[in-house]
Amino acid sequence: MTDYVRVERTLVRSAIAAGLAASVMYPARTFLTLPEFLSTAFYIFFGPVLVVAFVGLYPFLSRPKTSVAAVLGTVFGVIGGAANMVFAVVQLENLHYIRKYMAAAETVAEKEMWQNILNGVFTVQNGFNYVSDFFIDWTAFLWAFVMWNHPKFGKAFTLTGLAAAGLHFIMKLITFPEPPAEAGLFDAGPLVSIWFALVTVQVIRKRRWMEEW
Repeated sequence: MTDYVRVERTLVRSAIAAGLAASVMYPARTFLTLPEFLSTAFYIFFGPVLVVAFVGLYPFLSRPKTSVAAVLGTVFGVIGGAANMVFAVVQLENLHYIRKYMAAAETVAEKEMWQNILNGVFTVQNGFNYVSDFFIDWTAFLWAFVMWNHPKFGKAFTLTGLAAAGLHFIMKLITFPEPPAEAGLFDAGPLVSIWFALVTVQVIRKRRWMEEW
């Protein structure tokens, strides 16, 4: 076994671990009441975990041969994961500092001023969130095309990936600059997350394929 193959196998194993972690972190921070430290850690480090998962899945998807879609999908996923961390950090920083000033405000006018400032900076974090979702949706699009003829995925993953990412992307495009949930639609982001979780499960199921490399 060459060093290159050894690195590929290690990357895929890292992707499995990161994919499982992301599959826990996203619903846990969304639907559960967690200790503040844990909730904050899940929120901030979800993006970097995605980066590890996207990079690590590339060797698996690029077998038996690589393609432009596989490469671009991986690059877009890395950008999306990094943008997700920027979004989370900017949001938490804004909430921490501005709410502190709001709590110290002595008059109604001061509180309203800080609330208006908070509403204004929300537009910045919403912009980062849009960028993150854009690149992650396109990772799903591109990888879905790769999976059509992939020996360990196939057409079912292609069709479900295109459907989930397409619904999410179109909704965000229609309601831009407002998030779909604020515009009266539902957030299809969890559907994309479920699809990526199923991709991770499939890689786990077919991981012995790596032993043939």
